[in-house]
Amino acid sequence: MIIPLRVHGGALIGRRPEGLGVAEAERAMAAVAEHALRNGARAGLEALLKEALKLTGAAGIALHEGRVRIAEAGLRPPPPSKSRASQVYPVGDGRATLVILSERTGAEQQELLARIARMANTLLVARRREVSQQARQVQLVRQRQRLERELNYRECARSRASHDLRTPLLVIKGYLEMMRKGMTGPLTPTMERYVERMTRSAQDMNELIVQQLSRGGAPEDLLCLLTDAFEPLARSQHVTLNVKCEVQSVPVRGPGPVLAQLARMLARDVSATRAHEVNLSIDAHEKVGMWRLRVSTDKHRTLPARKVARLEHLVLRLGGTLSIQDESPFELRVHLPAVSFAPSHRSQPRVQATAVEAI
Repeated sequence: MIIPLRVHGGALIGRRPEGLGVAEAERAMAAVAEHALRNGARAGLEALLKEALKLTGAAGIALHEGRVRIAEAGLRPPPPSKSRASQVYPVGDGRATLVILSERTGAEQQELLARIARMANTLLVARRREVSQQARQVQLVRQRQRLERELNYRECARSRASHDLRTPLLVIKGYLEMMRKGMTGPLTPTMERYVERMTRSAQDMNELIVQQLSRGGAPEDLLCLLTDAFEPLARSQHVTLNVKCEVQSVPVRGPGPVLAQLARMLARDVSATRAHEVNLSIDAHEKVGMWRLRVSTDKHRTLPARKVARLEHLVLRLGGTLSIQDESPFELRVHLPAVSFAPSHRSQPRVQATAVEAI
């Protein structure tokens, strides 16, 4: 292969010849685009900055969106507000900036950096779209789980209603049909009028049962709400969370938003104690029709009066009671009205214990 003269000239003077950098930049941009298509926009941004570091020969490069550092390569440049010895290139509408840690850049490098900034803007737009889609996906998953719990509750409610209400009603309707057909003997006109009225009442009762079964939604599950409220605390503050419950679901009677607010407030109050271990225990008091929730920590810290007043207000709205043990270890007990206790919960109790520890 014959080497062009301009390549020899560039090698002798120690400078990259003009024309070769454009082809290399084209190949690098194509590789970054393919990497972003396969692995996501965030991986594409990281690959773009690494390629920019190789192409420009800068000591460091970083991409900022506001005060947040999205990606970086090489030495860490200072933030855009403190960048004196570095160069700052706006990306897109100006919310993002590309910071280059370099002493001097030529016209060719400035043109290349401007192109890198345009591609970074494209990848940032794709990243925002990916983040929005991921948040939407999480929301849809939670909504699906809620609908599945509601559907399961409705099916159980229909089954119980069919056994407790429709079975006696079917017996009454069958006996009335026997009387109308004369299987129990001849009927007088007065008896026939009574049988007709009882038949119409049985039909009205059947319609009323159907209407009542079609109303209302499933109650909120206290166990799911507590898990959603306390698991972020366990991950962010290195807290060991132990959950113990005798049943798979804990349906509580009362407004769902109030119950969700109570779970979030309990998690915030426990996080204020700076405990390293949190124990949640839920058991059933069938005689009084209540669920008992116990929240205990390994550290003792008295809750302020205003927080206790807020907890008492929410518990009273749900029709329950609240008691706090201020001795060591700290323990908080909440009694909440239960919707119902299934027979399987009484006959075959099952203990479920999980431990979630933040790494």
